[in-house]
Amino acid sequence: MFRSLPSLLAGTFIALVAMPSSAAAQDLVAANTSTVLFPAIAPLVPAPASVAAAPAAEAVPTQTFTRPTMPAAKSFGRPSLLPALYVAQGALQAMDMHSTMQAISHGAHEANPMMQGVVNNKGAMLAVKAGVAASTILMSECLWKKGNRTGAIVSMIIANSVTAVVVAHNYRLSNQLAH
Repeated sequence: MFRSLPSLLAGTFIALVAMPSSAAAQDLVAANTSTVLFPAIAPLVPAPASVAAAPAAEAVPTQTFTRPTMPAAKSFGRPSLLPALYVAQGALQAMDMHSTMQAISHGAHEANPMMQGVVNNKGAMLAVKAGVAASTILMSECLWKKGNRTGAIVSMIIANSVTAVVVAHNYRLSNQLAH
C-alpha cells in the first residue's frame, strides 16, 4: 500500500484540480429570479360580517408571495485550486507525521535537527505539524490578499510538492527497514 502512496496522492491532487468550479451553481442561482410560491387564490380567512360580499364582476385582489433572488455565493475570486491545495497541505502534514512515526518505529532516526526534539512526543509533533500547515496556508492567504495570486498558488504547489517528497521518502525508508 505504501509503495503506491505517491501515485495515490498524485491521483487525488489531479481529481481535486479537475473538480468543476462553482460557476455552474452560480449561473443557476442567477437564473432563478423569482418564483411564485402560492398561486392567486382567494384568501382563506373569513370576512367580517360588516363587509359586504364582493360583486361577481369585480375580481378579488390576492397577494402572491415571491421568493427573493438568492445572492450569489461569495467566492472572492479564488479558483477552486487554492482551497484544494490547502486541504492537500493539511493531509500531507498528517501523512508526514504518520510516515515519520512509522519509520522511527522501524529503527530510523529523524534527520531534521529542528524536529529531533519533538518526534518522541506525539502531541508535540502534532502541534508542530498543525502549525506548519496553518502557517503555510496563512502565508499563501497573505500573498493572495496582497494581489500576488500567482505567488499564492505557486507557493502552495511548492510546499505541497516538498512535503509529498518527504512523505514518500519516509514511507520508502520505513518499508526498507521493515523487510
